[in-house]
Amino acid sequence: MKRTPEPELMQIPSQVRAYAEADFSRSDSMVVKSLEKYLKKVGRTLNQSDLILDMACGPGNIAERIAKNWPSVNVVGIDGSIEMLNEAENKLSENLTKNLSYELIDINSIATGEIDFPDKADVLVSNSALHHFHDPYRFWGALKKLGKTKCIHIHRDLIRPNSIEKTFEIKEKHLPNSPEILKKDFYASLKASFTVDEITQQLIDAGLSQLEVFQVDDLYVEIIGCI
Repeated sequence: MKRTPEPELMQIPSQVRAYAEADFSRSDSMVVKSLEKYLKKVGRTLNQSDLILDMACGPGNIAERIAKNWPSVNVVGIDGSIEMLNEAENKLSENLTKNLSYELIDINSIATGEIDFPDKADVLVSNSALHHFHDPYRFWGALKKLGKTKCIHIHRDLIRPNSIEKTFEIKEKHLPNSPEILKKDFYASLKASFTVDEITQQLIDAGLSQLEVFQVDDLYVEIIGCI
């Protein structure tokens, strides 16, 4: 099935609200678990001088989990949608997470050099970010500019099914009782996603072939490593 890009930013209030209210706790927790597992594998401990950037953080679900899991580490969520960051900020004020903050930044602008984010990250994470980029090399280019040497990467995204029929099947399997607006967005995201082979080639082209790409299940791919 040919890829069909979707809008890069989610800014329609009804879409943002449906996404923010959805229960993605299982997927969100897997990003944190993957980071924990990789840190243990390489024998690395995060401390108060380290910075974790959550790219295209949306309503802050994962950034908040990371900040709570590593309370001494500075965590910053970056997103280009003010509506999404409003949701994140509202939750932040409720939960009083002191080591977490958010920045309204278009990641494309980092890739093109229009914006220079001053602090380089020790860890870069993202969840369901890559497929939103019309040009995926903008995403990889931004990561190269944002990470320190030996930066740890944990990126998780959807996998594009091989047919429309399979896309519909996966949508119904994973969101059987969700609101129609969320189902519609999920369906569009599946069609906008990349295959494992496409991501592998992107990393080679971007000079990031040190990162490992593997399929987690019928829904997700993970890109993990240190560069």
